[in-house]
Amino acid sequence: MANGSAALTPAEATARARAFIPVLAERAAKTEALRRIPDDTFADLTGSALMRITQPRRFGGSELHLADAFDVINLLSQGCGSTGWTYSLVIAHGWFVALFGEQAQQEVWGPNPDAIMSTCFSGGGPPDAVDGGLHVRAGRWRFSTGVHHADWVALLAPVIQRDGPPDMRFLLIPKDEIQVVEDWRSAGLAGTGSCSVQAEDVFVPHHRTLRLTDLLDATSPGSRVNDGPMYQLPLVGPWQVFLTAPAVGIGRAAMDAWIDQAKGKERPTAGASPPGDASGLARLGGAAARIEAAETLIRRAAESVTSDVVALGAAAPATLARARRDNAYSVRLCVEAVEDLFLNAGASTLDEGSPLQRHWRDVHAVAQHKANNLDMNLRAWGERALGHNDGLRLG
Repeated sequence: MANGSAALTPAEATARARAFIPVLAERAAKTEALRRIPDDTFADLTGSALMRITQPRRFGGSELHLADAFDVINLLSQGCGSTGWTYSLVIAHGWFVALFGEQAQQEVWGPNPDAIMSTCFSGGGPPDAVDGGLHVRAGRWRFSTGVHHADWVALLAPVIQRDGPPDMRFLLIPKDEIQVVEDWRSAGLAGTGSCSVQAEDVFVPHHRTLRLTDLLDATSPGSRVNDGPMYQLPLVGPWQVFLTAPAVGIGRAAMDAWIDQAKGKERPTAGASPPGDASGLARLGGAAARIEAAETLIRRAAESVTSDVVALGAAAPATLARARRDNAYSVRLCVEAVEDLFLNAGASTLDEGSPLQRHWRDVHAVAQHKANNLDMNLRAWGERALGHNDGLRLG
């Protein structure tokens, strides 16, 4: 594998990701059995420099654009949905690290440029304000994808204010100061290791906190020291690309699995029809159209927010609202595509070793993420269209 410190061009990144597809597919069953990505897969991805495509160049990262990240996620997810999802969240969290203040970035990447972070958006409780920072007495947070291989964990917590609502902040904590709770037993994306974490008696200095409102408004301190387009993007709109891209790769893998099964299936009795009959072929064509439409919509969303930043200095609210709508709709298109293929493939896909069944479970799991809720995102765009609000509220 290549040196992990070498920056990659978009073409180099996609070439390396494409080469991983058969490797990840061969390890997919092992990944599900472990309930997290295997150590050799993590080491391979780290050694390839793909883990650092959202990292600023000043730390040795590639600082690629959002559309480039989509292409890599799409390819890796074709090999293994769990690995693609884990990878996607890891590089999204690399983007988050770059939005913390300079001192926090130096603590994470100064000693170890390959360091990665996991996050938790759900759970926990308010920390206590103490001299120099915040104190977490005890709390449990859920869904920390990639935590087994993380060096740092960022926990979203409500900081109580004298006046007004709580100030939601990410608290950046070294991994060895929290405990991983082995509770990830999911039907879909089973190998992502999205376990809960427990924090007890942890001190977090002020410089290792990041306000959620700064992420939403694209006013994070890191955007002042990292001037690339990626670091001028707000959370709502761009962030969804990381959460929807795996669905496209999973959809393409499901199509390939269906085609392989159709080519290899013998006609069982005279007059019976294998999956390659007229109905099956129509299902295949429809699935391809949906998946390619989803791919186009997500890529347009990624390109348009970046183009706005380059041309205008910031992503336009209308562009962001459309991006969140199109990302969520793209996941629904992928779910419909894989559902059609699965229902047409026959009883053999009920076997627990069926790749098509795994893709079916995985794409539904992607759709279950709150940020991918279709009604929520369509409603937000509709509210903006009617002038009720800007359509960019989180939730």
